[in-house]
Amino acid sequence: MNYRDVPLKHSYESEKDDLLWDFYIPMLSYAKRYDRISGFFSSTSLSLSARGLAGLIEHGGTMRLITCPRLSADDVNIINKTIADRDAIIADHFITELNQIQDEFQRDHIAALGWMLANGFLDMKIALVYKKGKVCNEEDASSHSIMHQKVGILYDEDFNGVSFSGSNNESASGWLENIEEFKVFRQWEPGQAEYFVEDQRKFEEFWTNKRAGVRVIDLPTAVYEHLIKASADFSNEKIALQKYYSKMHRSYSLPKKQELKLFFYQKNALQKWLDSGKRLLLEMATGCGKTRTAIGCMDNLLATESRPVLVVISCPQNTLSLQWKRDIESLETNADACMVCDGTVQNWRVILSREIKKLSSGYYKNLLIYTTHQTCSDFDFVSILTASSSRIVKFFIGDEVHGMGAAKTQNGLLECYQYRLGLSATPSRWFDENGSKLIEEYFDNNSFVFTIQDALTTINPLTGKTFLVNYRYHPHFIQLTENELMDYKSISDKITRMSQTNNDDERSRVLQFLLFKRADIEKNAENKYKELELILDEIGPKISDTIIFVSDEQINRVMRILGSRGIAAHRFTQAESTTPTQQYGGISEREHLIHSFIAGDYQILVAIKCLDEGIDIPSAKRAIVMASSTNPREYVQRIGRIIRQAPEKSQADIYDLIIHPDLSGYKEDVLSKIERRVFEKEMERVKDLSTNALNNSSVLNLVYKILGGIV
Repeated sequence: MNYRDVPLKHSYESEKDDLLWDFYIPMLSYAKRYDRISGFFSSTSLSLSARGLAGLIEHGGTMRLITCPRLSADDVNIINKTIADRDAIIADHFITELNQIQDEFQRDHIAALGWMLANGFLDMKIALVYKKGKVCNEEDASSHSIMHQKVGILYDEDFNGVSFSGSNNESASGWLENIEEFKVFRQWEPGQAEYFVEDQRKFEEFWTNKRAGVRVIDLPTAVYEHLIKASADFSNEKIALQKYYSKMHRSYSLPKKQELKLFFYQKNALQKWLDSGKRLLLEMATGCGKTRTAIGCMDNLLATESRPVLVVISCPQNTLSLQWKRDIESLETNADACMVCDGTVQNWRVILSREIKKLSSGYYKNLLIYTTHQTCSDFDFVSILTASSSRIVKFFIGDEVHGMGAAKTQNGLLECYQYRLGLSATPSRWFDENGSKLIEEYFDNNSFVFTIQDALTTINPLTGKTFLVNYRYHPHFIQLTENELMDYKSISDKITRMSQTNNDDERSRVLQFLLFKRADIEKNAENKYKELELILDEIGPKISDTIIFVSDEQINRVMRILGSRGIAAHRFTQAESTTPTQQYGGISEREHLIHSFIAGDYQILVAIKCLDEGIDIPSAKRAIVMASSTNPREYVQRIGRIIRQAPEKSQADIYDLIIHPDLSGYKEDVLSKIERRVFEKEMERVKDLSTNALNNSSVLNLVYKILGGIV
């Protein structure tokens, strides 16, 4: 990864941003070189930058630091009388400060400083401020330009440069306690390059002692030797950031990675993958840990394969890809390097080619590519993969892999992937036998099944609860209005006549159009809004953790209904961006919405389609289905959004709005038969959803009563 892939803001403020974790540590983690002009230096800055410092050392990077000692009036009087005492006084100040450090964590970083000096990773110089030919004390020096030109310049391994300049010192208070602000300039961005070059010029002028009023000298020998001595027992492992407490007792912790553990059924799936030649379909219910199982398979391969491994993880959308990335990075795995490769990343083709070349040359042990179905089936992506070295072992993981069976994405299922793993609760494609067969054959017709019923009845030994939370199903049957019923019957009559004509392409297109048009009448029925109002009345104003699934036509009116009740809601559609932006702190708008929903800022998300697949929101405990289809995948996925286990979640509820047609007005028996078949198909969904519900018996009794009434 390089700086072009890092979402950076134009400026950072301590009142709004976490300067240390939002900027400093991530940037140093990818740094190959770091140039820094700082004001008054404090050794505690080393412990603050610990994680980044470790990254700098790991990359063989270098740091150049210019800083100023804190000199008293007595100090400068002595220095101004005789230059011979200058180094001794400066050394005394630094060594005294270093010797006063009692904290073991900070002492480890003093050792790191000495180690970097001894091994050529750090070059440190001292800046003395002069006025009228004499050295200034701390008070007088604080007004000089070097105290205010606090510039940092970072370069990644590809020498992409980022500079920042502002008020913060290289000290604990500068990064954590003071109210600070700094601007950020990227070398490659139009309109920012000239500012970056200016920061670069400032540093070089100070470093080469070409700035008026300042004399830059080498680090005194005594300080150098003291630091070298302190580094005798240095270990890079000691400088992984664990915690730092400011005077305000604010705690900063490096998130500890979890051990990758699998439940018994996940271990069984892993073994099935191995026994099947590492080609398998995971047909596991949503919320049962398909992702964790797949990570287990991936880590097994990374641990046992001696050749370089390329892992391509493909998802329907970028939001889900980033969810995978977060999940893997939270676990202890053998993953070495990764990149996001989709339409949200500029120049992904160039970056992908470069990273694969690094993998082939041995720069990485393995490389993880987080991508989308659309991108991984792109001609350029396919070309880059197929042209890559044959010594690279290629492993394809397809999440919601049924989507890859579509004509526009099938070519992403490459033969060059020696190992394959497909994830889907419902891998069969609706009304697409050829696409379903293609998916099955691509994974050598091997599958592992763990159903919703299995997950609702199997106890998780860690929690003592079932793997998924039990739910109640609430079907609400409504009828069409008189006008809707007239339109519905009119279209049905046309469908009947079309069904009796010769079969040709034109007739098929028209028939398909009529079927969709009739389905839209049911999907967007007027009485559904009245029923929604009744459901909201029943639940009450404290409604929360709720997802309402709607059609395109319904969303605006549903949002107005919720707004009129003072319910905090937000739409979740394809229109919400998946590209990280500064506006949302470096994450996408969709991710921001999910975080806000989980945090309780929004009581309801009103969703169209894009929440159906894969996105993990375990806090959601209620679904209201305003628009649905008879496609099993759609309603199975929607159940999966709300029956994941979460703290303080004892059960989930599904409210399903279903049209109950009035067949009494049909005079032609053929129309009655068609409508009965359509409604019976709708009732199949009701029966499927109620099968595993807590209130199964009462719902099924209602279903059979209704079905009996229309036979």
